[in-house]
Amino acid sequence: MMMKKTTIAVLSAALLFGGMLHIPAAHAAAQNEAAQSDANSAIHFKLNPGIKKQYGEAAFELETLAASPKETEFTISRIVPENINEEIDRNIMKMNYIVMDNNGWIYDRIQAKEQWRENPDGVLARVFTEKVEAFRGKPKELILKPYIGGDYDDKSTALAQKANVAARLTGKFPLVLDQGKIGSVSVTGVDFQKDKTVLSLSAKGETASLQIQATWLMQNGKSLQCASKKLIGVDQDVYRYQMEFPAVNRKAQLEVMTKRMTPVTFLNELEMRVNLP
Repeated sequence: MMMKKTTIAVLSAALLFGGMLHIPAAHAAAQNEAAQSDANSAIHFKLNPGIKKQYGEAAFELETLAASPKETEFTISRIVPENINEEIDRNIMKMNYIVMDNNGWIYDRIQAKEQWRENPDGVLARVFTEKVEAFRGKPKELILKPYIGGDYDDKSTALAQKANVAARLTGKFPLVLDQGKIGSVSVTGVDFQKDKTVLSLSAKGETASLQIQATWLMQNGKSLQCASKKLIGVDQDVYRYQMEFPAVNRKAQLEVMTKRMTPVTFLNELEMRVNLP
């Protein structure tokens, strides 16, 4: 039996909001900027792909995809029956998306939300809407890769401090930090400027964005607020990023800190590919 309108009263708050959203504090500025963006910005295109996928008893549909100079937005509806398999239900709750194109570029999340909608037949659907960065160039295909995992591997505290891995900046590169089962991140350089510090990093594979986002610059034991994170190149599955932090005292103790993370499992049966105009 599919979820009817009366079912909503007994659903948990966790179900309403879906899985964990990987948005670190470093992305707060990007979220605020997105919220204040011009609603009338020009649209490159808007599609209604209607791509449908089945995951156990759950039905997914990619309903809309819109691209503008500022961002790309897609909407996926999920219909989950009341008697769904428990493992599949847990995976849906924890699921996130890696968004990439046929050229290998990964687009970071700007904003995401989930809400309920009652369909004309009375069945309730959870509607997931996500905004990511604007397209680079003119890709021919957009790929939505659902996954679970990629969390900090210690949840004993709210800040997962036992998962911390740090290494001192000595000027010798690459500086490789082991992130556990998910892989490693390499610091390939640092540029000390008057008004900012630019950290160059790289990671291998499609989880690179998650790995880089779990990385900070530390000054005298205190983490610095990341002002921006930018993918600058992809070469043979190695993703190169730059992260900007406030200017630092070069005589201070400078470290790069990251997290040990759980592995990522891709839900390949739910992968969606959209041909772009």
